[in-house]
Amino acid sequence: MTFSLTAEEQNRVKLAALLGHKLDPIGHKDMALIIAISAVYGISLVAVIFMLWNKKYPPLKSKSPILMAFAYISCVFWFVGDLQINGHVHLYGTIMTDCRGIGVWMRVLLGVCTVSALIALRSYGLYRVFKKNRSYRGLGLYIPIFVYCGCTLVFGIVTQVLPKSVIIEYQPMLDVCYCPKPFRAALYGYIWATWVVIAALNWAIRSIKTSFNESHEMAISCIIVFAILTFSTVLVFVNPEYPLNQTLRLLATGMDHLGTNLVWWTIMGVPLFNCAFNRNKYLEYWAEKLRKDGLQHQYDIKSEYSGNCSQLSLESGFNDMFFPFDNAPEHIVYLPNGELRPHSRKKRQSAQTANPCDPFDIPSLSPTTANSPAFNDPFLYYIPRTVSCDFSF
Repeated sequence: MTFSLTAEEQNRVKLAALLGHKLDPIGHKDMALIIAISAVYGISLVAVIFMLWNKKYPPLKSKSPILMAFAYISCVFWFVGDLQINGHVHLYGTIMTDCRGIGVWMRVLLGVCTVSALIALRSYGLYRVFKKNRSYRGLGLYIPIFVYCGCTLVFGIVTQVLPKSVIIEYQPMLDVCYCPKPFRAALYGYIWATWVVIAALNWAIRSIKTSFNESHEMAISCIIVFAILTFSTVLVFVNPEYPLNQTLRLLATGMDHLGTNLVWWTIMGVPLFNCAFNRNKYLEYWAEKLRKDGLQHQYDIKSEYSGNCSQLSLESGFNDMFFPFDNAPEHIVYLPNGELRPHSRKKRQSAQTANPCDPFDIPSLSPTTANSPAFNDPFLYYIPRTVSCDFSF
């Protein structure tokens, strides 16, 4: 793959002119963009690895780190698809001539639609927890996402069955993928509908307490995504030949992926930074913020002990995938004399019993009794008063 003005590239430009198109050759600006966006994704990859390594840190755990890791992977798929569809690389003689496989399945279905579904799942989970007072697990959480994924799969199957000329096809003379207007309309209509639903969910959770920052984060995310969608929609309908124009294709790809990385960092940036550089103080601040927001009345923020403790184990040992489910292990409290005092969570006896198995649950420093007003809250938080605390018996 070359970004120099070769004889073949000059012939492509001349052939495009004969067909009535003005084509800017693939050059060093395209290479610079690919390197820059790849560097951004490289930095994000380091952050994803760090996030997964520290996923038991409560402020990170509350952000659903596994979901955010998959969102990152979907954005990478999207980026690879954009390199093809936006005309940043030569397609001839490579797998990139498969416009339907890479342009539709990788870029749209595994990229745009999957990252949208993951963010929708996270927003819907927050809506269930904070507005409906329901569990962050079970079929009730996943059915809407299964329906969306089913619709997306049907969309993909239809694109696979219909002729390429109706969906998207490779144009060998111009060495680009071309998408007819009806399919563009269907595609962007589906993406717009997805994000309108996500925006509605985020509007519904706008009153979430500031200790979680979710309403602010998701409002910023929606603004960024709608800006990208608006620009992209106008571009593909007003100037569908934009891949031939170097300035427009650079702008389209740059906005897509700087924007998506900005959304990811808007959600994960603060807990990641503090986990790395301000771990204990931020955890103390985060727990204190819950109390100041009044969540102690809902989440029984009390400690069984008081006295000076030398160290606390504040990380969950849950083995989670998307969200930590069953088999929560023992949690450890370090007593003043250095003795370890384990205590286990009780298994949930019914749907009304406290559920410690969701990403909002903070590791327990003390057992919750049946007399606690929050005993029947399925989203019970167990939060220390401070990291430096006193234990008395």
